[in-house]
Amino acid sequence: MPAPALQRLWFALERRGWAYLTVVPAHPGAPALEAATAILEAGAPYAATQKIHLEDATGIAPAEAPRRVLELRERVSRGERVVVIIDSVLTRPASLPLALAADGVLLCVTLGETDFGSANKTMEFIGADRFVGSVTFPQLKKKGWLPSFRKKKKP
Repeated sequence: MPAPALQRLWFALERRGWAYLTVVPAHPGAPALEAATAILEAGAPYAATQKIHLEDATGIAPAEAPRRVLELRERVSRGERVVVIIDSVLTRPASLPLALAADGVLLCVTLGETDFGSANKTMEFIGADRFVGSVTFPQLKKKGWLPSFRKKKKP
Protein backbone atom coordinates (compact mmCIF):
# COMPACT_ATOMS: atom_id res chain seq x y z
CA MET A 1 0.00 0.00 0.00
CA PRO A 2 1.41 3.43 -0.92
CA ALA A 3 2.41 5.81 1.87
CA PRO A 4 -0.38 8.08 3.16
CA ALA A 5 1.34 11.21 1.79
CA LEU A 6 1.39 9.66 -1.70
CA GLN A 7 -2.26 8.67 -1.42
CA ARG A 8 -3.15 12.25 -0.44
CA LEU A 9 -1.19 13.51 -3.47
CA TRP A 10 -3.13 11.14 -5.72
CA PHE A 11 -6.49 12.34 -4.40
CA ALA A 12 -5.44 15.99 -4.62
CA LEU A 13 -4.61 15.41 -8.29
CA GLU A 14 -7.89 13.55 -8.81
CA ARG A 15 -9.85 16.60 -7.65
CA ARG A 16 -8.42 18.46 -10.64
CA GLY A 17 -9.73 15.88 -13.13
CA TRP A 18 -6.76 15.15 -15.36
CA ALA A 19 -6.04 12.75 -18.19
CA TYR A 20 -2.66 14.23 -19.21
CA LEU A 21 -0.29 15.32 -16.45
CA THR A 22 3.24 16.65 -16.92
CA VAL A 23 5.90 16.43 -14.20
CA VAL A 24 8.48 19.19 -14.56
CA PRO A 25 11.65 19.67 -12.51
CA ALA A 26 11.94 23.13 -10.96
CA HIS A 27 15.67 23.01 -11.66
CA PRO A 28 17.86 20.78 -13.82
CA GLY A 29 18.43 17.47 -12.10
CA ALA A 30 15.36 17.45 -9.84
CA PRO A 31 13.95 13.89 -9.56
CA ALA A 32 10.97 14.13 -11.93
CA LEU A 33 11.07 10.40 -12.71
CA GLU A 34 10.81 9.57 -9.02
CA ALA A 35 7.84 11.95 -8.67
CA ALA A 36 6.03 10.42 -11.65
CA THR A 37 6.71 6.90 -10.40
CA ALA A 38 5.34 7.86 -6.99
CA ILE A 39 2.15 9.17 -8.60
CA LEU A 40 1.66 5.93 -10.50
CA GLU A 41 2.34 3.88 -7.39
CA ALA A 42 -0.13 5.91 -5.36
CA GLY A 43 -2.83 5.70 -8.00
CA ALA A 44 -2.48 2.01 -8.81
CA PRO A 45 -4.96 0.75 -6.17
CA TYR A 46 -7.54 3.39 -7.12
CA ALA A 47 -7.21 3.38 -10.90
CA ALA A 48 -6.91 -0.36 -11.41
CA THR A 49 -9.45 -0.39 -14.24
CA GLN A 50 -7.85 2.49 -16.15
CA LYS A 51 -4.56 2.34 -18.00
CA ILE A 52 -2.05 4.99 -16.95
CA HIS A 53 0.93 5.39 -19.25
CA LEU A 54 4.27 6.83 -18.11
CA GLU A 55 5.98 8.74 -20.92
CA ASP A 56 9.62 9.75 -20.61
CA ALA A 57 10.00 12.81 -22.83
CA THR A 58 13.36 13.88 -21.42
CA GLY A 59 15.87 14.81 -24.08
CA ILE A 60 13.17 15.75 -26.57
CA ALA A 61 14.26 17.64 -29.70
CA PRO A 62 12.37 20.77 -30.76
CA ALA A 63 11.08 19.14 -33.96
CA GLU A 64 9.85 16.08 -32.03
CA ALA A 65 7.69 17.95 -29.48
CA PRO A 66 4.59 18.60 -31.66
CA ARG A 67 4.48 14.96 -32.82
CA ARG A 68 4.82 13.72 -29.25
CA VAL A 69 1.96 15.98 -28.10
CA LEU A 70 -0.26 14.51 -30.83
CA GLU A 71 0.66 10.95 -29.76
CA LEU A 72 -0.16 11.73 -26.14
CA ARG A 73 -3.50 13.32 -27.05
CA GLU A 74 -4.31 10.20 -29.10
CA ARG A 75 -3.71 8.01 -26.02
CA VAL A 76 -6.02 10.25 -24.00
CA SER A 77 -8.71 10.05 -26.70
CA ARG A 78 -8.57 6.23 -26.37
CA GLY A 79 -9.38 6.57 -22.66
CA GLU A 80 -5.86 6.28 -21.29
CA ARG A 81 -4.22 8.64 -18.85
CA VAL A 82 -0.65 9.81 -19.34
CA VAL A 83 1.97 11.08 -16.93
CA VAL A 84 4.78 12.75 -18.84
CA ILE A 85 8.26 13.47 -17.50
CA ILE A 86 10.08 16.37 -19.11
CA ASP A 87 13.39 18.13 -18.63
CA SER A 88 13.68 21.47 -16.93
CA VAL A 89 12.25 24.11 -19.24
CA LEU A 90 15.13 26.33 -18.12
CA THR A 91 17.67 24.16 -19.92
CA ARG A 92 15.48 22.45 -22.54
CA PRO A 93 12.78 24.83 -23.80
CA ALA A 94 11.72 22.17 -26.33
CA SER A 95 9.93 20.50 -23.38
CA LEU A 96 7.56 23.43 -23.04
CA PRO A 97 4.92 22.26 -25.58
CA LEU A 98 4.43 19.05 -23.59
CA ALA A 99 3.69 21.03 -20.44
CA LEU A 100 1.42 23.50 -22.22
CA ALA A 101 -0.65 20.70 -23.77
CA ALA A 102 -1.26 18.97 -20.42
CA ASP A 103 -4.36 19.22 -18.24
CA GLY A 104 -2.04 20.06 -15.36
CA VAL A 105 1.59 20.33 -14.37
CA LEU A 106 3.24 19.07 -11.19
CA LEU A 107 6.38 20.91 -10.08
CA CYS A 108 9.20 18.76 -8.72
CA VAL A 109 11.38 20.50 -6.12
CA THR A 110 14.52 19.28 -4.33
CA LEU A 111 14.81 20.79 -0.86
CA GLY A 112 18.15 22.50 -0.36
CA GLU A 113 18.92 22.47 -4.10
CA THR A 114 16.07 24.18 -5.90
CA ASP A 115 16.45 27.93 -5.70
CA PHE A 116 13.41 30.18 -5.64
CA GLY A 117 14.45 31.88 -8.88
CA SER A 118 14.49 28.61 -10.84
CA ALA A 119 11.12 27.52 -9.50
CA ASN A 120 9.65 30.95 -10.18
CA LYS A 121 11.04 31.07 -13.75
CA THR A 122 9.70 27.57 -14.44
CA MET A 123 6.24 28.61 -13.29
CA GLU A 124 6.48 31.83 -15.29
CA PHE A 125 7.42 30.02 -18.53
CA ILE A 126 4.61 27.45 -18.19
CA GLY A 127 2.03 29.70 -16.54
CA ALA A 128 1.29 29.56 -12.83
CA ASP A 129 -2.37 28.71 -13.51
CA ARG A 130 -1.36 25.40 -15.16
CA PHE A 131 0.24 24.01 -11.98
CA VAL A 132 -1.82 21.58 -9.92
CA GLY A 133 0.75 21.36 -7.14
CA SER A 134 4.27 20.44 -6.26
CA VAL A 135 6.14 17.52 -4.81
CA THR A 136 9.30 17.89 -2.73
CA PHE A 137 12.23 15.57 -2.30
CA PRO A 138 15.04 15.76 0.26
CA GLN A 139 18.46 16.81 -0.91
CA LEU A 140 20.69 13.89 -1.79
CA LYS A 141 23.62 13.51 0.55
CA LYS A 142 27.18 13.35 -0.67
CA LYS A 143 28.39 9.90 -1.57
CA GLY A 144 29.28 7.93 1.52
CA TRP A 145 27.06 9.95 3.83
CA LEU A 146 24.03 8.42 5.47
CA PRO A 147 20.89 10.33 6.36
CA SER A 148 20.83 11.24 10.06
CA PHE A 149 18.07 8.74 10.87
CA ARG A 150 20.18 5.87 9.51
CA LYS A 151 23.42 6.61 11.33
CA LYS A 152 24.30 4.12 14.01
CA LYS A 153 24.59 5.54 17.46
CA LYS A 154 27.60 4.69 19.54
CA PRO A 155 26.82 2.62 22.65
